[in-house]
Amino acid sequence: MKIHPQTAREYQLEQGRPARIGNEKGSVTVTVNVLENIQRDTVVVEGIWPASAFPDWIGINLLISAEPAAPNGGAVFHDTAVWVEPV
Repeated sequence: MKIHPQTAREYQLEQGRPARIGNEKGSVTVTVNVLENIQRDTVVVEGIWPASAFPDWIGINLLISAEPAAPNGGAVFHDTAVWVEPV
């Protein structure tokens, strides 16, 4: 997960260390990547990684709704609210 240095400090997250991100749907473990060019209070997890890329074998899509997109259905990839904590 990419995160701004100030936000990482606020949540006691350290470069290269594991962290959990989650919401009401569940949580996943990711590695922290502290970068200056990320907007504060924003977490970025790029790409579609297979479940095997995550320590718990549960992928990032756990945090995204499976509801079809309006108006004609289909997959949606969008922003979602999450909490973060060190592992």
